[in-house]
Amino acid sequence: MDPWGVSLSLKLYDDPWRVKKVLTQDDTSIKNKLTLRIRDVTTMVLPVLGENAERDAETADGAKLWFWDVDTQSLHQLTLKKEARSGSYIITGRWNQDFNKRRDLKVDEEIGLQWDRYNARFNFSVIKRNRPAMGSI
Repeated sequence: MDPWGVSLSLKLYDDPWRVKKVLTQDDTSIKNKLTLRIRDVTTMVLPVLGENAERDAETADGAKLWFWDVDTQSLHQLTLKKEARSGSYIITGRWNQDFNKRRDLKVDEEIGLQWDRYNARFNFSVIKRNRPAMGSI
């Protein structure tokens, strides 16, 4: 960074995955929920949803949202809601069936979410898998 606050480094691409999450035991268990960081939800999720969905996320029923699985080209409806006890935001609904089990997600793997403004839905992808390389077993 030069004294004028201008970066002289070359940026080859802009990472599209605005919300990234390294999966925990709770995210991959039978609890059927993906816990998101409050900061990620308040800065990158709620602002794109609009007033109604933002308000619905605070209710017991939550806000119904669409998620496009980029890797498998499949569309799923999940629910975003704020847990009353912890204040954390969770993705629930069919998280366990539609993503966790179907995609065989494991602890320490990384997923990403990005808002698709043209289709009014979130794109989902598994960014990093923790699988042994072929021949290393």
